[in-house]
Amino acid sequence: MDILAKLRVLFWGLVAGLWGLFMYQYMNNDLSLPPQIRLSKNPFTGKPMEERIVKKHAAPGVYAPPEARIIPPQTSTSRPQGGLIKPLGGADIKEIVSPSGGAADRQQDVVTEDMIPGHSAKEKTAMRASGARSETYPETPKGFSMEETRNFVFYEEGLKVSDELKSTVENLHGSIMLDLVAFSPWTRDNKVFIFYSQTPATYRRITGRPAWSGGAASLSERKIYLYKSDEAFGILAHELTHMYFDGFFTPSNPSPLWLSEGIATYIQSERGYSTPNWLTHNLNLLQKGGGFKLQDLVRIENLQDADEENVRLWYAQSYSVVRFLLKIKAGDAFYVFCRGVRDGKPAAQALYQAYGMPYNKLSSLEYAWRYDLKTGKLATANR
Repeated sequence: MDILAKLRVLFWGLVAGLWGLFMYQYMNNDLSLPPQIRLSKNPFTGKPMEERIVKKHAAPGVYAPPEARIIPPQTSTSRPQGGLIKPLGGADIKEIVSPSGGAADRQQDVVTEDMIPGHSAKEKTAMRASGARSETYPETPKGFSMEETRNFVFYEEGLKVSDELKSTVENLHGSIMLDLVAFSPWTRDNKVFIFYSQTPATYRRITGRPAWSGGAASLSERKIYLYKSDEAFGILAHELTHMYFDGFFTPSNPSPLWLSEGIATYIQSERGYSTPNWLTHNLNLLQKGGGFKLQDLVRIENLQDADEENVRLWYAQSYSVVRFLLKIKAGDAFYVFCRGVRDGKPAAQALYQAYGMPYNKLSSLEYAWRYDLKTGKLATANR
């Protein structure tokens, strides 16, 4: 090798070395966590999630009866008392908190705001058994009109189903399908039943729900009960996501809690344009280095005995990680990842098969996700 060739090799080796040193220092400084913020330990232990109602400003450790369900509201309300309520045919349903409950309707020991959603594994996997097309539709409540569209059967209070309601919900469905069409092929043959009351009083009359209730949903029967409010379509987006996404999984491998609630909160915020009030604050904490180790986050399957701040932070991190997975790579990578999880593969193996290197373990995903939180330089594929 002549002297000129040796000099070329030496020059390019020096350039590569300097570049590697620069990148190491840049990323090391950029990803360093502020010393005053530490990762939370896993605070979630105890009974299954379906036996827990999570509340803001309420003392931790308050339990709901088994199968009682609460969906997040945007304003204050109260906790239900007593056992499971089974309206209109007796299906197990989940409560949605009223945005307009008065002080007389509230219990002294529970004041809630922006409550966190929760669906049990039993409730989610029951959807797969309801995949066959219904031969008959639910009965139309007195004072309501019924009309069928491509994807829904609407029951609206009044002389006719409004064009605005039909178009708004069908447009919402179309937006949701941008992310979830591969998970819910059953929607081509099975419709969702939406009962839309004009007033809380009518809603309570047709459902038998108390004053604190702002809505109810049965995933297994594909029914959602709502009344006209500022929160109605955000709630609808969240619940439709559970119907479309959770039914993709199997009874032996139901959708992991972080994945299910992460995608539902993502759809609610970015397709339903109804971001929970608590989300922004907790995303800021994550951006500053707070949060859970990812290996702890994905193992959590109940919210027992966790204080409200940790619960909200956990939901925000689940949302943020799901959003990163949706944005990091175009195409069907997220679907491939979820399919691997559904088929019983370890999360790290499903991640690598869907996204390739460097995502061969959860710690690598966490490193990249936190880097993107601080810089916004990675999750650009679908923007």
